[in-house]
Amino acid sequence: MAAKILANLIVMGSGIFARAVVQAYRQALANAAKSGVTHETLQNAARRAGKVMTEQEARQILGVSEDTAWEEMMKAI
Repeated sequence: MAAKILANLIVMGSGIFARAVVQAYRQALANAAKSGVTHETLQNAARRAGKVMTEQEARQILGVSEDTAWEEMMKAI
């Protein structure tokens, strides 16, 4: 008897959770559409997220050279 009740609770809980996830996803898509974020933009961001910045790119962004001391680099951040 207790096992049946527990199984019913698990099934009901997972159904509620699944509906909540779907609702959150739909809301996220609606928010993205309102803010002008397109599907293509999201895909491009996902592609870029996997890339690693090279040391040279980081130095260019910080405006430091290879001879710059560590303390000066930390100040640049």
